[in-house]
Amino acid sequence: MKDKNNTRILVYDVAAEDGGGLFVLKNFYKEVLDYVATDIEWVFMVSTKEIVECGGVKVLYFPEVKQSWGARLKFEYLKLPKLIKKISPDLIISLQNMPVKRCNVRQFVYLHQSLQYCPKKFSLIKSEERSLAVRQKFVSALIKSAMPKAEQIFVQTQWIKDATVKWLNLDDEKICIVPVSVNTQAPQTKEYSGAQSRTFFYPARAEVYKNHSLIIKACKILRGKGIKDYKVVLTMRPDENTYAQKLASLAEGLPIEYIGSVDYEKIWNIYSETVLLFPSYLETCGLPLLEARKAGALILASDMPFSHEALDGYPNAYFFDIGDAESLALQMEKALDAPRYYKADDHISSQKTSLLQSMLERI
Repeated sequence: MKDKNNTRILVYDVAAEDGGGLFVLKNFYKEVLDYVATDIEWVFMVSTKEIVECGGVKVLYFPEVKQSWGARLKFEYLKLPKLIKKISPDLIISLQNMPVKRCNVRQFVYLHQSLQYCPKKFSLIKSEERSLAVRQKFVSALIKSAMPKAEQIFVQTQWIKDATVKWLNLDDEKICIVPVSVNTQAPQTKEYSGAQSRTFFYPARAEVYKNHSLIIKACKILRGKGIKDYKVVLTMRPDENTYAQKLASLAEGLPIEYIGSVDYEKIWNIYSETVLLFPSYLETCGLPLLEARKAGALILASDMPFSHEALDGYPNAYFFDIGDAESLALQMEKALDAPRYYKADDHISSQKTSLLQSMLERI
């Protein structure tokens, strides 16, 4: 039974399974565990077993929602309202981009999807784009229709806030920015030497929007100019999925190395020894941009709003068009022909921003 003097908060995120969604959920869960006050009862409703009952946090698992879109809709429209009535929360914090439907409880929403603002329209016909297309065309419409139920919306960046105010026609005071924090305690043991290494680095999974194909095209352009004394290191695996297999086939014979996922401690050493490539065109903040900036790295980034916000005022950043391989090849050639060296950037705040604290201040 609920203590009448306590506030019961339901954290709802049955969508998180991997990637950025799971990153957001795990970080928020850790913030809750570190929260020392005892006047809040926490209930997490998730589908992943990576969130466990600990420190007074209750966890309810619903893995069946991941079976299909039909199972997810059945759960959210039929079962969820009854569960919420039984739990009787004072506040729902939805970490999955939209408010919970069919309930009259106060709601805060963390909006970290930017598909609705993506300049590229994904295709339902192409297998590698189908999931993105469903989210872009249909899930985004559901988000837009449900968002008026949110009392407060939290986002990671100014550009997302500006785009959301326009998209939803909201008063901008309803949207709060909570910047993503760079781990300032990262094990940086070296000064930056990447501009002399002739090695480019791109930490990203094999997804269409990560735009690996632009790197492959740029490498072919460099090959046509006789430029071969360099390499590109990718954290994808050539057997990661069917799209990765397609990319690996297109990249055959090029100086591209696949290293798979990298431990966080190791990735900082790679940042310190390489030039960051970041051709992605669908990000909310682009965490590798912030990390590489903190390492003082030379960065070649997509000419997108998130890149410019992450790298604003940083002298060691150069931009290229997301659809122009010639533009990227030119920037890579310049980096190889005229190495540039800058000290690590000192303009990234060491103060950690807390999504949980920002939300609690608004209860």
